Amino acid sequence: MNFRLSLPIPKSDVELQHGDKIALIGSCFSDEMSKHFVKSGFEVNSNPFGTIFHPTAIASCLQDVLNDKDHVDVVQRNDLFFSWDSAESIFGNSEEEVIEKVQSLRKSFKEYLTSTRLFVITFGTAWGYHHSEIDRIVGNNHKMPASLFTKRLMEVEQETNKWDYIVQRLKRLNPEMHVVFTVSPVRHAKDGLVNNNRSKARLIELVHSTLEQADADYFPSYEIVMDELRDYRFFKECRVHPTNEAVEYVWQRFEEVYFSEETKALAKRVRNLHQSVDHRSIHPNSEETAKHLETTKEKLHILREEHPEVWWVD
Repeated sequence: MNFRLSLPIPKSDVELQHGDKIALIGSCFSDEMSKHFVKSGFEVNSNPFGTIFHPTAIASCLQDVLNDKDHVDVVQRNDLFFSWDSAESIFGNSEEEVIEKVQSLRKSFKEYLTSTRLFVITFGTAWGYHHSEIDRIVGNNHKMPASLFTKRLMEVEQETNKWDYIVQRLKRLNPEMHVVFTVSPVRHAKDGLVNNNRSKARLIELVHSTLEQADADYFPSYEIVMDELRDYRFFKECRVHPTNEAVEYVWQRFEEVYFSEETKALAKRVRNLHQSVDHRSIHPNSEETAKHLETTKEKLHILREEHPEVWWVD
């Protein structure tokens, strides 16, 4: 008896090959997927502005990139400075430092996008924090007083045209780019489960409304975890974040959609070699460990000789 509801996903017309550049932006699920791309031998640029969850905030980042925007809205917290459009990981010890950092990230990310083959955009929540003074949704509240913000649930219609336009701009920048939207399966439990479900529903509606107009795809990460796996054993103890096993399963389904058999085989070879390199022996000075290291070095040398297109990160 089969107690699992399977989720058929059509194979994409796009088949990724090693040497293709990958970009990801959005929620922490983008970070999880980027690790699999890296370990599989792909060059990756993931969340250059840190982890951002709300579609409006992600859109603002991309519009600033595409428009070569110089202005940066800065907030100071104690002795540190942050950008309202970036996550906590982007900071400076002065206003000038964080402005320069954000401007540099915008320029380098735009340059990367000009040769990106696949751009994965992951939405995390439709609940956003509207800053009263700058009159927009921010990417991060940077632990500032709640009185500065109004918590709002995204209106789908307002966002659809914006994202259609952004996809068009991305395609003009790089006609070979393939844009993929996905919705994070991570529960935003702090909003409450009812409000989390309202949020995810709006994100899914936004993606599909955008796809009715834009040249892009949807990869059902959310549905794979929530419907196909559908078991709390695939979530960590917090019952919010998927386990490594669940993320690995989503990655396997992604490979089925976007990888050829040859690419899957090479990706597996690279992952296995990464595991060998990352292995830490409890007997580091033994002959057995020395032999393992020598064998691993030889395998890595052969891989680089046979497949110079593989992106290797030590």
